[in-house]
Amino acid sequence: MPNTTDRDPDISSMYPVPLKPQPTPPVLSSSVKWDGPQEGRFLVADVTRGLKTVRPGEVKALRIVAIPAKTQPWMNQPVLGLTRDDPGKAVLGTVPVEADGSAYFRVPSGVALFFQALDAQGRSVQTMRSATHVQPGQTLSCTGCHDSRKDTPPPSAPLLASLRDPSKINVGPEGSWTMRFDKLIQPVLDAQCVRCHNPKNENAQAAKFDLEPARAYHSLTHYGRPSLNDMVLSAYREGVSREGQNFAMQSTVLRLLTDPAGHQGVALDPDSLNRFITWMDTYAQRLGTFSPEQEHELERLRGAWAELLIEPAARQAAARNSN
Repeated sequence: MPNTTDRDPDISSMYPVPLKPQPTPPVLSSSVKWDGPQEGRFLVADVTRGLKTVRPGEVKALRIVAIPAKTQPWMNQPVLGLTRDDPGKAVLGTVPVEADGSAYFRVPSGVALFFQALDAQGRSVQTMRSATHVQPGQTLSCTGCHDSRKDTPPPSAPLLASLRDPSKINVGPEGSWTMRFDKLIQPVLDAQCVRCHNPKNENAQAAKFDLEPARAYHSLTHYGRPSLNDMVLSAYREGVSREGQNFAMQSTVLRLLTDPAGHQGVALDPDSLNRFITWMDTYAQRLGTFSPEQEHELERLRGAWAELLIEPAARQAAARNSN
């Protein structure tokens, strides 16, 4: 090792590595279909494999969440959510899981994604804490949900999902692509809650819990024990997803709104309930993008991906026809 006084100030010479000429490696042709449809596929063998508390058949769907790239260098500008470095989020929607736990579905290529395993009520029972993506024309597969990378799947019959065409994505509720609290949650509050929960209400307890637009986000995320704020920060610090401990399952707010006894005559319709569940399980963010320009670009991309998506109107028409 040379003496520090002998080091070249312009290069790193602390750990020199001897070099010698090497043969030129072969040039491999690309297998990516750049000129084809800009989409790929995922095949999941069994979403319950790797989960210890989830029984076969309990997972009914997967929620697909995109992670928009951070487009500015400053921490917490703009403020997206409850932590100081929230990643962007945009919910593409959900795809079905078969009775054997398998899923097969189409996704846009080149988009960072993570998945959430959902129960019959659409609540996340497990969240993928890493990300993945496909290239055009590529099909990726995995053996299960948080399964060990060292394990191979056991012998089994053909996966039910593999016996059909890949699923299209059932689009998430309005305001979840991209994530916007004012479009996803505030319309429900305006229709159902603000008439009582506003500072002018004569009922002091109701007035204190202000759900008008200026205070609604803070009120909802800091209500109850545990509050959404507490749960999100705890999960952020822990860095892993615990089965059955995702936010909609533990939410004091959601427990109040779904109580069979009701809450002052308020009853959430399926769409409103899905809005709350989707928002809570994707970390209760205020925003999902870093700039208006990024939001507009993602809206444009959603239009470009129309062939991969099933919009709510088409989904409702299909349900009526099946009945």
